Amino acid sequence: MKLKVMGTKNSPHFFMPGLLNLLDIKYKTFKILLKISFFLSNLLLIYSRIIMRGGRFMNNNYKIIRTIYENVFQRVLECTDNDTGDTFYSNIITSRKVINLINLEELRKLSSNILECYDTHDRIYIYTKPLKTEYKGLRECLSDSMTLKQQFSLSENVINLAQNIFNMTNVVQQKILDLDRLYVSSDNTVFVDLNLIFEQEYDITDNESFKRMGNIIHFIFSGSEIIDYNISDSIPPDILKIIVRCLTKEYMFPKDALVEMKVSPIYSMIFGTGDFEKKAVFNKNEFKEHEEYEHKEHEHKEPKSLKELEEHKPKSTYEESSSIKSEESTPVLDIYVNDNNAEKTNRKTGIGKEIVRILVSVIVVVLVLLSGNKLIKKLSESRALDAVTQGEMDSPKESQNTEISDSTEMYFNDKLLSDVGYTGSKAEIDSDIYVEGKNSLVVSNESEDKIKTLFAVVDFRDEKFNYLLKKQISITAEMKSESNVASSIVLEAYKNGSLSSNFHALANINDDKWSKLTVPINVTDADYLNIYIEYQGKNKIWIDSLYVDVIK
Repeated sequence: MKLKVMGTKNSPHFFMPGLLNLLDIKYKTFKILLKISFFLSNLLLIYSRIIMRGGRFMNNNYKIIRTIYENVFQRVLECTDNDTGDTFYSNIITSRKVINLINLEELRKLSSNILECYDTHDRIYIYTKPLKTEYKGLRECLSDSMTLKQQFSLSENVINLAQNIFNMTNVVQQKILDLDRLYVSSDNTVFVDLNLIFEQEYDITDNESFKRMGNIIHFIFSGSEIIDYNISDSIPPDILKIIVRCLTKEYMFPKDALVEMKVSPIYSMIFGTGDFEKKAVFNKNEFKEHEEYEHKEHEHKEPKSLKELEEHKPKSTYEESSSIKSEESTPVLDIYVNDNNAEKTNRKTGIGKEIVRILVSVIVVVLVLLSGNKLIKKLSESRALDAVTQGEMDSPKESQNTEISDSTEMYFNDKLLSDVGYTGSKAEIDSDIYVEGKNSLVVSNESEDKIKTLFAVVDFRDEKFNYLLKKQISITAEMKSESNVASSIVLEAYKNGSLSSNFHALANINDDKWSKLTVPINVTDADYLNIYIEYQGKNKIWIDSLYVDVIK
């Protein structure tokens, strides 16, 4: 027997079935809403963890591998993303003085390895990725063979980088313009490793960015850095001039160096006139900044075609001396300085003429060499006969009338020292050890004390040397020592008998090995320039092949 319980209207059992149905509906709705809420909260959590940078993300699910660097100013960690397995670096800067040096918005604009960077009220966070897995370091890149065109292109990108960071603080500029922080892609784009390390609190007023830029350009063209102002003699003259002006900080902005590079004859030879106009990043105002173009803006309207540009563009010395058109010279030049270009090599027109011209040129060169060889032999025989007929009796007369023939004698002799009134410590003449001529100069120290000895004088009052004033000049010499020594080249300019300016350049001189030393300097106004060598300890330093001239 089944007992059925029925309730009346006033009984609580009367409403129970409807209430349960209502509660069931609400429960199901609640479960759905709960699932939606849970889903949305997960999405929000994921989004909050995601840091967007070039399509990749980084979240808080990572493992710290090691501490790369740590001091009172910052902490740099190497980390691994547990989700992707990628390595990244976490750079946390806590020093307020260092934080004030960094503009994160400017850093974000650079081609770099930054994944994300942001600041809070008391610290800066910079997350970066390794660059060496994607690009070659600048040092590694230059170990490979590079064409002259590639060297110019890479130098151009380095100068553009220096210009882009020119508004940053001096400390950050110098951190960025570091050979070990620069990486190069396959198209010569320069990327910067912005995992910056600050060893101390900085208060730098003198901007060394130009010197660092000049050093990088020097490295691109020579494969070596500038040490103690020693500039490689393998660098093209046009680039050498730019490097020296960077070292002496004669530019107002880095783009000034770029303008000078692009209007140089060698740049026009490499890229051609058409490419020059395509690749030039400077506008009319930048043209005005260059003295060769300043007057042209007032005389001519802006050229509307390549032909007009050719007519208005100032011709370089190279272009004026050559009668060959650019269309004819470019294919030959590409063999040496340009990259491989299939379109140029497949030119059907004019190939036969080029081959004939080259063959004719080779034949002419061979004939000239053969005839020149015969002529030299005849001249040598005639000179030998003249020497025999003269005899040894003429030798004393020749020695009496001989002019200065040794490079060291030109800048170091008794008359010159007397003219400038120098009576202090001076170098001695060594006729046994030398590179060229008949002798060298030697500076000896028999004690452990520091000595400062004169080895050269440039008298600007002499007509032969007064052209050097108010110009960029370089002092070049070959040096070697009895044992390795760190020394200084001291340059002192005198006016009216008083010291007007001085300059020091460090020089590491090697044991029993001649090495070239070059010191660039600007002399504004002086009567003469004394050049000393200064070092400490028992040793001997030999100096030879001494030359002073204007940097071309």
